[in-house]
Parts: sequence; structure tokens; C-alpha cells
Amino acid sequence: MREDESISLRVAMLEAIEEDLKRAIQPIQSDRFPELRKMIDYHMGWLNDGQSRGKRIRPLIALLCCAAAGGDWENILPAASAIELIHSFTLVHDDIEDHSDTRRGRATLWKLWGVPQAINTGDSLFIISRLTTHRLAEKGINPQLILEAQYTLDQACLQLTQGQHLDLSFETQDKVTVDDYFEMIEGKTSALITASSTIGAQLAGAPESIIEKYRTFGHHLGLAFQVQDDILGIWGDPEKTGKPASDDLRQRKKTLPTLYAVANSPSFADLFIQESDQVTVQDLYESINQVDALVHVQNFSHQQTELALQALGEAEPKEPAARELNNIANRLIRRES
Repeated sequence: MREDESISLRVAMLEAIEEDLKRAIQPIQSDRFPELRKMIDYHMGWLNDGQSRGKRIRPLIALLCCAAAGGDWENILPAASAIELIHSFTLVHDDIEDHSDTRRGRATLWKLWGVPQAINTGDSLFIISRLTTHRLAEKGINPQLILEAQYTLDQACLQLTQGQHLDLSFETQDKVTVDDYFEMIEGKTSALITASSTIGAQLAGAPESIIEKYRTFGHHLGLAFQVQDDILGIWGDPEKTGKPASDDLRQRKKTLPTLYAVANSPSFADLFIQESDQVTVQDLYESINQVDALVHVQNFSHQQTELALQALGEAEPKEPAARELNNIANRLIRRES
């Protein structure tokens, strides 16, 4: 099995995802609703140089898991698009709720068009996602499998909102435990990645025992993905992340590194609860480094990745999709943006 075969598969899938996503938004007619289409095109990264479109990791995982489970990945493109549209909807709303001015190095939707129109655009992306799954019938997918996939995606959406609820509530809570944190990221981040891997296997027609392996793969990969985000939120390069240096420390976000440091360093815990005008981000940065929080969370991320790959191996995935899923898992814990 050559590496270039898995790379070629990934490239073909990404090109197909982009084409199908553009087909998915056609119900928003550009001649009738030009500004709404422009907002969607902007958020999806289709304007200007296209450098802000994101990595399309979730739809790619769905297609790869389908192929790895023995299915025809081209037949489930609408499901992959639906997953990415749900992800996009959450980003639009998250940016509003978090008061984020930038995403991927450029202004967020609400900063350019205002909160009301950004909310409406996010809602549009959500409903377009649901309309998109209906196109699976055109691909000859068994109606029962379509229903199962839609149920999986709907459940993930509910978990997403629950996870976001917890994340927002943490901002006003004095005490948040690591267990609280894991409950939050299982919803906010892991749920949609888990749905992606699960839906891929479901639409491939895999037996439930194999679907469960792919579900487990996605679950652990999602946890590792979020923890890597936590790492970048403190130690990431601003030029690569598109966010200010140590932004999570500035915002006093309760992430795995900060919760670990609070639990293991009284001096960091004292600094962390102080107002921003009383302590600098540099003070927090130096303090968190003294307690080896980075090493701790890196070890956790690697552990979750190993558990994900173990589950994937037990599913006996087919090549070349299997190799690319392994590559994705290993790339995610080394990513810098």
C-alpha cells in the first residue's frame, strides 16, 4: 500500500466535498438573496483566495470511514456536506456567543454583517444541512440507512448545544472540575466528529459491531482534537492560529491545561481568578509553564489518539482509506492551527 494512493484519495474526496457543498447551498438563490449568499460564501471560505475555508476534517472523516467500511464514498457526499454545514452553523453562532472578532485570521461574520444577520445565516446553514441529507435518496442509499444517519446527526446537534451550554456556563462558575470539562467537550467537539465516523460506517451498510468501532474511533479522536485546540489556545503561534497569543489565558477559559494548573499550582490558581487589570497574560503564561501543564495535556492527547487508532484497527478497515484515517489522526495531534 503506497502513501501516494491515500493522498490521492484524500485530494479526490476534498475536491468532491467542495463541489457538493456548493450544490447544497443552491436553494439560497443568488439572484433573489444575493447578500445572504454572499454571507454564506464568505463564511464557507469561497470568496477571495479561498484560504479561509477550513480543513473540512469532519466530512473527510465521514467519507474515509465509509470507504474503509466497504462503502462507496461518492454515494454519501450529501451526508458529508450535511456534517460540514452543521459544523459551519455552530461556528457562526459560537463566534457570536464568544464575542470573537476573528476566525482563521479574518473578521467573523457577525463583525461584518451584525449579530442579527449572522444568527439568521447560521440558522440557514442548519436547515440547508437537513435538506442536504434528502439527496442521499438520489444516490440510491437505503431509506432506512438515511433515517439512521439523520438520527445520528440530530443527536450530535443536541449534544453540541448541550456542550456549548456548559462551556458558556463555565464562564460564570468559580469551580469547574476536569470531569465537568470532559462532559463539555464530549458534546461541543467530540459529538460531531463521532457522528462523522459513525455516519460513514452506517451509510456503508456495515454491521452494528463494526459501526461501534468507528463510533469509538471518532469519540477518542474528537477528545484528542479538542485538547490539541486547548494547547494551541495557549502555546499556539498567532500567525498560524489566527488568534492572539495565549488567548485562552487572556479570556480565563477553563480548558484542560488551565484546570490542571489550577488543581496543581496554588500560585496559578490565585492568578487565574484575578481580574485582567491586576495580572498580565505573561504572568499567567509563565506560571502555567512552571507546573508542566503542556506535558500533561500532550500526554492525554496522545493517549486518546492511540485509543482511537486501536478501535480503528479492530474495525479492520480497507485500504487506502485506512491509511489516510491513520494519517489524519496523527496529523491532528501535530497541527499548529
